[in-house]
Amino acid sequence: MRAANFISVAVAACALALGCAAPQTFAAGVGGVRPHSTISASAAASQSDDHTFTHKEGGITFELPDGWKAEPDGDQLTVSSPDKSIAVVFWVTEDKDFDAATKALGEELGKQIKNLKFDGEAKGDTHNGMAHSYVSGSGQIEGQDILFRTDILMAKRPVIVLTFGSADNLQKHAEDYSKLVKSIRKVE
Repeated sequence: MRAANFISVAVAACALALGCAAPQTFAAGVGGVRPHSTISASAAASQSDDHTFTHKEGGITFELPDGWKAEPDGDQLTVSSPDKSIAVVFWVTEDKDFDAATKALGEELGKQIKNLKFDGEAKGDTHNGMAHSYVSGSGQIEGQDILFRTDILMAKRPVIVLTFGSADNLQKHAEDYSKLVKSIRKVE
């Protein structure tokens, strides 16, 4: 299942951010992204300048804060803070069904994060004109305490955004993370 692979890569990104050993699947996808390069054929995402990324099939664009890096891995893109202590993983699903994407993601989170606790029920609103569902919580990955947030945006296709990090590191990078989130926009 593609959701399982996505969650596995996201968890590996979190493990890397926390300084844990990274599984082989994540390490194989690490690489620099140059301006004006295509991230991958399957991701169909491109970087139009030093900081702006667009995923045409998914229908989103966003800007990286200064010093943040973007690393492709197949149909996913992992964004990390300069010190790699925060991991934000973008995935555009093949399924156009927003509810199915939400359900599959929830099931897989429970398989990958130990002692998973949600901060409440998933909530919905709009983000820059897109339907938006989100939930946050805590748990452990490879014995490390983490906080996470899962956002699903309905652009041309559902876009899943998973954010992982420790409480201290999320606080440390809160301003830049907020800039990243606010920059996510729908493109036609």
